[in-house]
Amino acid sequence: MKKYLKSKSLVPATIGLIVFIGLVIRLYRISDNQFLFYDEGMYLGYNRAFLNLVANNPAHSLSEFGVILSLMFKTALTTAKALWFFILNLRVFIFGSEAWYFARWVSAASGLGTVILLFFWSRRFLKSTPIAVLSALILLILPSHVFYSRLGMQEALSTLLFLSAICLYMSSERIRWTFFLSAFLLACVYLTNYRMIIAPIFIAFIECFYAFLGKESGRGKVSLEKIISKIKWQKIALYAAVFYGIVLLVGSLYGGVNLHVTLAWMFHQAQDAGGKFNPVNFLSYPYYVFVLEGVFFACFFWGNVYFFKYKEYAKLLPFGIVVLQMGIFSFAAEKGARYVCVVLPFMAAAAAVVVDDAWRRFPKLHNLILGFGILALGGMVYLSGMTALARTDYEEAVHFITDHDPQASIVSTQPLVEGLFMSDEKKIVACPNDLYSLMALYKHGARYLILDPQSYISWDLDGRRFSPPLVDFLELTLKNVQPLQTFPHLNKFLLNRFVLDHNEQILDSTHFLSVAQEEGYGKIRIYDLNTVFSTLQQLMQKV
Repeated sequence: MKKYLKSKSLVPATIGLIVFIGLVIRLYRISDNQFLFYDEGMYLGYNRAFLNLVANNPAHSLSEFGVILSLMFKTALTTAKALWFFILNLRVFIFGSEAWYFARWVSAASGLGTVILLFFWSRRFLKSTPIAVLSALILLILPSHVFYSRLGMQEALSTLLFLSAICLYMSSERIRWTFFLSAFLLACVYLTNYRMIIAPIFIAFIECFYAFLGKESGRGKVSLEKIISKIKWQKIALYAAVFYGIVLLVGSLYGGVNLHVTLAWMFHQAQDAGGKFNPVNFLSYPYYVFVLEGVFFACFFWGNVYFFKYKEYAKLLPFGIVVLQMGIFSFAAEKGARYVCVVLPFMAAAAAVVVDDAWRRFPKLHNLILGFGILALGGMVYLSGMTALARTDYEEAVHFITDHDPQASIVSTQPLVEGLFMSDEKKIVACPNDLYSLMALYKHGARYLILDPQSYISWDLDGRRFSPPLVDFLELTLKNVQPLQTFPHLNKFLLNRFVLDHNEQILDSTHFLSVAQEEGYGKIRIYDLNTVFSTLQQLMQKV
């Protein structure tokens, strides 16, 4: 085996093959209008009427163009992810208002940019070209990063901005222009995801990490007092001041509309987390690594703990950044897998560090390490490929109805995504939580009901996500009414993603997934409301 590895052509050929496979998986049918999450519909559907107006009345001068941009910026600030909304609105100038695939293009480009940037970060700060190459290759085919780089969501862009900010900050110990640009980019991370209001914690962690290593003195472990004294508190404070200064400056524009919106979301999340604490949920993120990235990759990543045994703490920076993010968001109400997306490059780097160290430390185990490495790469390619090949059926479900009834009025548990595929998005509304409200919608013309996996997030009877049964009238509909049409919708891989990205209680989520195929939880079902009400009436008469 070693003889083959020393071949001058085999290693480059292997790298080339992995790069080719990674690019194919990431870019396969990236222009399709394939969406999975409620948020994707919300992002793309936002400002739809205004964008249609702009598309039909294009700017005729720079001043008009400036007015349109300022209006886009102002409306974007009314959301909790202002930068992402603003970027998506820009599609109208090139591709038109209904170029829904634009969001996926931005994600794909951001994902590839992150892979390239990780190579340079690893080569400079981990001081190893082999680790840099391996880190980039791992990230290129890492299932979660591939997944988020194919979504119409902000996660891939946030990751690129986060890694860029860290790279710039670490590029110089002195306070230079890179310091301020880093803080600006980290503020942009916040403007794509308000949950990253805690982002300066990572800057503090990096400074504390190097102080612990005795970086400046070149010595190893020192006393706690000396560690604290070596931490650059003034630098951390200045960075935080610049970061939060930008946040407050942007948030205060136009009467502070952005600040009001984001603070409202933050307080809501904080209150929501208070009543849902369960120690078992601290296992959520470690569990995700095994389930979503593959068992063999997870073994390499969590293998970082053996550096503690050898007291080789300098190799633990990437691992520490990932574990810090996991720890912070383990306290949130929603333990969504996507919340660690911004640190996925460091997860790839941490695994690469372990592979490189094991290869150098245990020469007699090269065959075993190589075998595990091949299994890890194979597992990641398989999971990434299955995710890329999977299809959702939102568009097909809508067309099934509108092809037969172009003026159909629809009630749905996923109205924002399905509304993208209707000429008049007002013709589809969210399903209510009670039967009387559904009857009111029926009286106003609604004739179809679409139920999909989103039902198990917002329409569970006990209010807990992924904890069937659904609210009474929806559960009765599922059990007793024959649907007009059923679509398979989410396969095993996409359903895993869907559930774990909305997880609040890991025990509920894992049990839900264990019976999902048997119960058909991943399907889309279309019902005729006439049939639904007549069946419910018959059931009530029997009681």
